[in-house]
Amino acid sequence: MSNILLIEPNYKNKYPPIGLMKLATFHKTILHDYVRLAKGQLPEALSKSKWDKVYVTSLFTFEWAETIKSIKYAQSIVDSPDQVIVGGIAATLLPDQIYQETGIHPICGLLNESNKLGLPGDECIDQLVPDYSILDDIVDEYIYPYHDAYFLSSTKGCGMKCGFCAVQKLEPIYIPYSDIKEKIKAIDEFSGPKRDLLLMDNNVLRSSEFDRIIDDIIKAGYPKGATYKNPKTGKSVLRYVDFNQGLDANFLTPQKAHRLGEIALRPARIAFDHIEDRATYDRAVHLCAENGITELSNYILYNSEDFSGKGQSYIADTPENLYDRLRITIDLKDEINLTLSEEKKINIFSFPMRYIPLSALERSYVGSKWNPKFLRAFQCMMIPTQGKGVGSRSFFEADFGKDSTSFIRFLSMPEDLIASRGHFTLGGRGRKDETKNEAVIRKDKWDESQRRLKEWNRLYDLLEDDRNEFTNKISDNEFLPEKIFGLSTETQQKLYLHYLTIPRLFSLLGKLANGSPTRDSIKNYFINEFPCLYQSLIKYIIESDSQRPYIFKNFIDLFGNDGLDKILLALEEINYNAEKQFVTWSKSFPNNEQLPIDFELIRIYRRYIDLDVLNIYYQKSVKNAIKSSDMTTLSSILNRHLSLFSNKVNEKLEDELGKQLLIKTKNYIFNSIQIKLSDIMDE
Repeated sequence: MSNILLIEPNYKNKYPPIGLMKLATFHKTILHDYVRLAKGQLPEALSKSKWDKVYVTSLFTFEWAETIKSIKYAQSIVDSPDQVIVGGIAATLLPDQIYQETGIHPICGLLNESNKLGLPGDECIDQLVPDYSILDDIVDEYIYPYHDAYFLSSTKGCGMKCGFCAVQKLEPIYIPYSDIKEKIKAIDEFSGPKRDLLLMDNNVLRSSEFDRIIDDIIKAGYPKGATYKNPKTGKSVLRYVDFNQGLDANFLTPQKAHRLGEIALRPARIAFDHIEDRATYDRAVHLCAENGITELSNYILYNSEDFSGKGQSYIADTPENLYDRLRITIDLKDEINLTLSEEKKINIFSFPMRYIPLSALERSYVGSKWNPKFLRAFQCMMIPTQGKGVGSRSFFEADFGKDSTSFIRFLSMPEDLIASRGHFTLGGRGRKDETKNEAVIRKDKWDESQRRLKEWNRLYDLLEDDRNEFTNKISDNEFLPEKIFGLSTETQQKLYLHYLTIPRLFSLLGKLANGSPTRDSIKNYFINEFPCLYQSLIKYIIESDSQRPYIFKNFIDLFGNDGLDKILLALEEINYNAEKQFVTWSKSFPNNEQLPIDFELIRIYRRYIDLDVLNIYYQKSVKNAIKSSDMTTLSSILNRHLSLFSNKVNEKLEDELGKQLLIKTKNYIFNSIQIKLSDIMDE
């Protein structure tokens, strides 16, 4: 008996590793080995174990880093490199790259041929029943969102040879039938009954045995309306059949749609990857609705290139093209539902899927008709769907716009403003325990975002013929202060300010040359045109206690005494409680050059306030002195109350351990304060 370890790299995925589950069955029942599953790597308690054989699976190529990490980990827990076997999707698509990085020649394709593993009986592995029990090995580390289901295939392969799809390489031979009934019985016997039936077929509608497959599904307990009794709760719930890889609309006939209507299908997944397939997609949705299939979804490929497949050619999609396909689905649903009774009305949810080439080692690929800014913006727009798809007209038009022009506008927005669209709500998901004060703070932030959103739209409208030029400037999604100087108009420059983070806005202030038109224009924009952004800078200066000295210096260099007055006005509202900020600001102007204010004195004043040394009258006098930049009066008031301050400090130290040490430290502070005050009084 050998010790076998199965490793799934530590990436996130919805479904368990079916290939590894079949390998577990093979090694347990045929070779009688000990088998264990690990997610990424073994727990610490087993980290020093050595294994006779380690299998590492792989998923998409863009999970390359995690895959290579797992392979190298596997090599560290065996005595010889030939004890590590790598397979799966990425291994099949990029075997040479796997070898270059790890020295291992991976297994390509399915385990359905003799001697791929060099083990007796290895030609049958792909047809074995998955072993669900190994999932218990990682239950404390990872739980798959979809696990209470039979994961099976009634066919293999596809045959359509679409240019963007890996199936033609993973499963090159189309197999029209595989008996799922016996596999379900075996799973029931070894792992217990499952609720749903998840079929991983890539093109079931192409099968000449389609009627037989539907009959098998019904006999297995999945006719329309089928129920399942939950063993934990005892309650009956509906069962579902899901052809997870989708149904090819090219092969959907009235007769096949009728048969699909006989099973507990939810949802019917129909791809709408290309606008050229509109008529075929439209026909397929109508056929489903006519045969009582009420839950539908579609896969919508975007960010793609020119492709061939299904006997025709497809052009690379554009953002407008993506919008049109989403809109067509919304309109189609409403059109069909006008003719149906309430219980027969359909729901269709769109699931946009970003195209990534089969050879890509990460997710960053940008299609020829897209750009990084639009791709990132669309991801932000999809966040509210929480992975549930786009279904309702009201949400669609609010999130994506009422036409493709509005969609492009939304894609062009700064990321934070995309998330700020919509209406403010007091309640909502995750806010049940929100206090009134927290709601007020959130409302204030929302109001500020609405002002910025309105201003962004105003400037965007002013671009007119310059809109494409500006879009090209922001297309790389990298918003750096110095890029503003490459914009050709004042309107573009003002609009660009809204893409910069607050720290980058401060950095920009330091790059504006004295006397330049850009400097004057931006200064005027902050002060007069959109003071809301000016206030945001001031708020950051006041509230951020971890800012760098250049932030304050750049601000004062541009806005001068007006900026300083506004800072002091804001500080007065919190009675100058900004200890760390004062230290930073003092470093910005080491010798108080250019500044009529001494922040060290204000820091001393705050210590007086903390110990309740000054009454309201003197506090008011201090505030007046600060507002008028009268540092002599401020130091005089502080000096007059120095003895009282000393006594207050001593009172606080009475019960402290190490009193003498604390008093010594206190005396050092007082000496420093006296020197500071004396220097100012002598001036």
